[in-house]
Amino acid sequence: MRQSRWIQSRRQFAISALAAALAPVGLPLRAQGETRPAPLVIARGAAAGGPALSRAAYLTAIDQGADFLAGSLVSSKDGVLVVREDDELSGATDVAAHPEFAERRATRVIDGVTREGWFTEDFTLAELKSLTLVGGPRDKRPAAADRPTLLTFEELIAIARAGCVSQARVIGVQASLAHPTYFANLDLPLEPKLAQVIHAQGYNSPVAAMLVASEEPRALKVLSQLTTARRVQRIGAGSGPVGAPGVSWADMLSPEGLARLAREVWAVALPTEAVLDLSNPRAPQATGLIAQAHMAGLRVHAWAGSEDTPFPPPPFKGGDSRRLLTALFAAGADGVCGDLAAPIARARGDALSAHRS
Repeated sequence: MRQSRWIQSRRQFAISALAAALAPVGLPLRAQGETRPAPLVIARGAAAGGPALSRAAYLTAIDQGADFLAGSLVSSKDGVLVVREDDELSGATDVAAHPEFAERRATRVIDGVTREGWFTEDFTLAELKSLTLVGGPRDKRPAAADRPTLLTFEELIAIARAGCVSQARVIGVQASLAHPTYFANLDLPLEPKLAQVIHAQGYNSPVAAMLVASEEPRALKVLSQLTTARRVQRIGAGSGPVGAPGVSWADMLSPEGLARLAREVWAVALPTEAVLDLSNPRAPQATGLIAQAHMAGLRVHAWAGSEDTPFPPPPFKGGDSRRLLTALFAAGADGVCGDLAAPIARARGDALSAHRS
């Protein structure tokens, strides 16, 4: 009897995990007279519950209501995709405390920026796993037996799938490629590795709970030939996209540019400043860009800060975060991506409650 229950439990877990992989992105919501997917809470796995991008941090994000777990991907020396905001290690690991790696400190030019430190592409996966993630809250540092290490892309997917079962809801993964042209020039291309994992894990479907993102249009074009997973064009504050000489972000966000983007990608991810007019902190208003993107057939995700960009942005202060996040959803954002899931989930609730009333 016990064995029968165990087999049934294992079978149910497998069915649930497969269903989660192929579940549509978003949940149905009646708004403005038509059905559209509910806006997504996309969490990057910041420090709440453990060091950023650690297993503990992502588990906390799931508990706090994240619909998608977001992670940027870089490559190890032996071609394994690992979850890091970028490939420099000293800011988030104890690599500097490892004398055996002292000689690997190097200076690199990455996307035109000179960087100094230790870089993932100089370490095998086994060596990267010997490093400990740092930076979590002191009162929540895990015991030595639960030493937080860098996650692989497959491990991030496993966390999301297990969360689907434990939470009885769909939890997806958003995989962003960090510096794909740089890695391609090192003969460590990220795109085929990403597509290989997506196929192997059963996420190669346009309705799967998997999003692939990049700031580089070239990388997304390559991915369009390797996987049918939904693509998200991330747009920052730079003068133009990497790999697209003479094309500015302003060109891409014009009505004509949005129409072209809609033929290439499923969604565009924009900074808060692009979708909200922040000149009046008390009453931020939509810029109209979300409405224009929707008319072109694009979903719009707003990203609430990043590793290099604080949130909320000036002139807002920390106490303004909830009002600003609520304004993003009220402006029509189809998802908001930030460090922590809880404040984004609360803001979504505020915006939906206001809409229904």
